[in-house]
Amino acid sequence: MENQRVARTKGYLKEAIIELLRTVPFENITIKAICAKADVNRSTFYAYYSCPRDLIDEIEGEILSKLPDFDPSHRPFLDSLIPFMEYIRANGEKFRILMTSSVDTSFGEQVISAVMDKYSDTIPYDDEEERRMSMIFCVDGIVGMIREWILSGFRWPVERISSLIVDIAFRSVGFDHDKGFGSRKLRHS
Repeated sequence: MENQRVARTKGYLKEAIIELLRTVPFENITIKAICAKADVNRSTFYAYYSCPRDLIDEIEGEILSKLPDFDPSHRPFLDSLIPFMEYIRANGEKFRILMTSSVDTSFGEQVISAVMDKYSDTIPYDDEEERRMSMIFCVDGIVGMIREWILSGFRWPVERISSLIVDIAFRSVGFDHDKGFGSRKLRHS
């Protein structure tokens, strides 16, 4: 576990790169610029990161670690999704930059991979390729919905967008989220 001083310094560096990304393409951001914006010296930056990409990777990793857990035998998934969507809204500028700027075209793919690792076993397809394609379709759609929600300035309340995401996502993989996982009808032969 990091001590408070290290966490605070890393926080300054993360805030600095996000601030720079508002006006500067990622490929033009230098360590010197990050350090100047964060008011830390370069040796401090190098104590934690080797390049700006490492800093972005850590920010994205923190976001992905906040994905809600899903237990089909426990509570409705909506109850888990709402706090995650509140986290997105509370960190709206960071998400807007990461999901809509040139910083990282692979962030959406990382989200898909993280979601597939976390949830794909809950989708009872007999065919592994069908399960994978269903998850890609579902997660790409969710990422697009979240991106649009962010770009709209969070026009919809958290509860409404969360409910819509759960409804569309569950329908796209053949579940009735009100009835549970036993309601899925396998559509392949």
